[in-house]
Amino acid sequence: MNLTVDIGNSRTKLAVFQDDKLIFKQFCEELTIEFLNEIFRKFDIKNSIISSVIHNKREIISFLKKRTFFVELTNEMLIDLKINYLTPKTLGRDRIAAAAGALEILPNKDILTVDVGSCITMDLITADRVFHGGNIAPGFLMRINAMHDYTAKLPSVKPQIPENIFGKSTSDAVLCGAFWGIVSEINSLYNRILTDYPSLKIILTGGDASYFEKYIENCEKNEPNLVLIGLNKILNKNSWW
Repeated sequence: MNLTVDIGNSRTKLAVFQDDKLIFKQFCEELTIEFLNEIFRKFDIKNSIISSVIHNKREIISFLKKRTFFVELTNEMLIDLKINYLTPKTLGRDRIAAAAGALEILPNKDILTVDVGSCITMDLITADRVFHGGNIAPGFLMRINAMHDYTAKLPSVKPQIPENIFGKSTSDAVLCGAFWGIVSEINSLYNRILTDYPSLKIILTGGDASYFEKYIENCEKNEPNLVLIGLNKILNKNSWW
């Protein structure tokens, strides 16, 4: 069995895979040895992989190295993906894993992955298995909070799907501006590159993806486990049994 760990900006996601089947998934605020021990009591974990956008705790890595064949995701790993990026060492590991997951779900397709989380990342992966780079933009909550934090009077509002295109109050206007701005941003980028990639498909992922799924053009799939699926694929490629 494989253990995949995705440490993001706001939470950690873990999954256990048997072959290519996800059999267990859990979120946690902070990854601890105690939490990992619970998972290892339940499952016969042989291999593990971590992708992290922040500094990893050395005790977590030490624990996994002692108990499993352990991999820490880097851009030099065997992933059957050419990285066409000027600064590959700064490329977010979650973006690499999402690309690998997208190619697992839609092989031989041109894909725009859209991860709607703390930030929004939109990356182009083509059918010839090339990662062409992408965009990073503020996420839903980040936009709302920025308007509140950097103005004198704009209120803080709860992220949700607005009822209208235009707000009828200041709170609604903040919500509509953040929400429909994201929708327009994603759809506009998709349409701009559609001429070059006419069969382009979108795969959504991320904690806020469910808000936007029905408003995004040509969304093939909302896959919350995209990064975890990609990590499992990369682990299988780089491990032995």
